[in-house]
Amino acid sequence: MRNVSIKKLIAAGVLSAVLFSTGSVALPLNDHAYAASSTTEKIISTGMKYLGTPYEFGSNRSTTKTFDCSDFTKHIFKVAAGVTLPSTSASQAAYVKKNSSIKTNWASLKRGDLMFFMSYHGSSATSYAKVSKAKQTVTHVGVYLGNGKMLNTFSKESGGVRVDSIDNKQWEYRFLFGGSAL
Repeated sequence: MRNVSIKKLIAAGVLSAVLFSTGSVALPLNDHAYAASSTTEKIISTGMKYLGTPYEFGSNRSTTKTFDCSDFTKHIFKVAAGVTLPSTSASQAAYVKKNSSIKTNWASLKRGDLMFFMSYHGSSATSYAKVSKAKQTVTHVGVYLGNGKMLNTFSKESGGVRVDSIDNKQWEYRFLFGGSAL
């Protein structure tokens, strides 16, 4: 690779698997953006270890045998970053609103941002055309991976923890806002 900085590769997610598979990375202590990227990659790497873990609504918070959406995000942020998120998707949304600037366009999110969604009304854009997002409550949370993808868990039928595409899917239509929990 010609003249591509390691920082840019990490920010793009290219080096995350290589760097974090070894479990250690030497980071310059004075480079906040680089350190933040490292924390984001640790959160995502931790979450990816649970791919396929079954979904259970109201999952037992003291085990990793099953997760619901908010238990999953709470667990990976605590393990990887030492951040204790609230227990429900709605309370996590309030936490992000209080501690971060929120974005209502999912395409403007950064890798590692939490994404918040309203209830499912159907799989097409027309199912949400008359829904006022300002009046909706948060019912789901996931972690933005970049490139139109999200790490989340949402039903037994879905296979548990998984990566989903957002663009032109029910996730895009249900998206309310997102932001950083760090």
